[in-house]
Amino acid sequence: MPDFHLNYVPTFTLLQKETLAAMEERLLQASTRIPVGVLIPALYSDLASPAMANIIQELTQMQFVGRVYISLDRADLEDFRRAKEIVAPLKDKGCLLWNDNPQVQAVIQKIDDLLPLGPRGKGRAVWTALGYILTKGEVAVLAFHDADILTYDRTFLVRLLYAVVQLRYQFAKGFYARYGDRLYGRAVRLFYFPFVRSLRVILGNLDFLEYMADFRYPLAGEFAMFTSIAREMQFPSDWGIEVGILSEIYRLVRVPRICQVELTNRYDHKHQQLGTDPHSGLQKMIADIARTFFAQLSSQGIVLSHEFFRTLKLTYLTHARSVVGVYEAFAEMHDLEQYDLHNELTAVETFAHALDNAFEDFHHYPFGSPFIPDWRRIEVAIEGIMEELTAALDYPL
Repeated sequence: MPDFHLNYVPTFTLLQKETLAAMEERLLQASTRIPVGVLIPALYSDLASPAMANIIQELTQMQFVGRVYISLDRADLEDFRRAKEIVAPLKDKGCLLWNDNPQVQAVIQKIDDLLPLGPRGKGRAVWTALGYILTKGEVAVLAFHDADILTYDRTFLVRLLYAVVQLRYQFAKGFYARYGDRLYGRAVRLFYFPFVRSLRVILGNLDFLEYMADFRYPLAGEFAMFTSIAREMQFPSDWGIEVGILSEIYRLVRVPRICQVELTNRYDHKHQQLGTDPHSGLQKMIADIARTFFAQLSSQGIVLSHEFFRTLKLTYLTHARSVVGVYEAFAEMHDLEQYDLHNELTAVETFAHALDNAFEDFHHYPFGSPFIPDWRRIEVAIEGIMEELTAALDYPL
């Protein structure tokens, strides 16, 4: 989607005539001074998938990446042993971190007893790996991405890392279009965008909401940053992690030093089911995202009353239903025959119900989604704990 529109957050769209080979060569030269790592949180099912096999193959060929940290979560010993074989092609570049190692869990429990870490989830897997990476000090810039990307190739990381390593932005967020025979990305299309628009209508011109509204794909799991920033970041342990990270970057970094980069013409990964259970799938994701927003707004002095929530839900429904018509026209223009108006409206109504759950949870737990303490505080609170965690993750099995 090449254009030169000036967003609030500096935005680099994908031009068709880019010289990616030249970009990669500059990135390789810069990486000798600024070592680069990649962090991938993964379940064993993700790691054993064809998508991850392709990701590993691509990473083996990227000379500008010095280390690949794979944070393996919710895996038993047999899963870990099979995972070691899967990542073996990475050779010395690869680092498989087994979070369920009993020694690792003992260290994490020691931290949790003093500073509650919240429930296990993607956020915890990222946090654990960060503790290891920060202690090792092997890389200065760290890129993050998921393990289930079906359309992955080397241009992902070239473009994402170039903005930080070569252009020296402090934080780069990836974005892309998600589609196949239909439009994907329901959580961002049908919830996030109309939800944030509704907040702006009700609360007015808040700099934080202008910032959060400006990202082209705010729920993308691909971003890069200097590790010095990661030491001071707090983020939720649940599905609110992407919103939590964007909020923390807003707190820690000036907006002109933050950017977003279009990574590819089309992106695809595994798709979450809408489902009927409010505690799983997209419904839980929506509730976690909303609670994270509520906590951030409350921390800035915004009073969120019952009247506010009632108004927000009705405003969200109005905006979400209107964008469904736009996406219907978009699908017709691009001949996406699988667009289903009924399913899109059902998703909107389900997300509105998830907002009810988020409202209720927020009143019971006003701090929103549990935020994991940043590593800077943890290393001060428990002397030597980061070294203990690193030793446990390095323990030979």
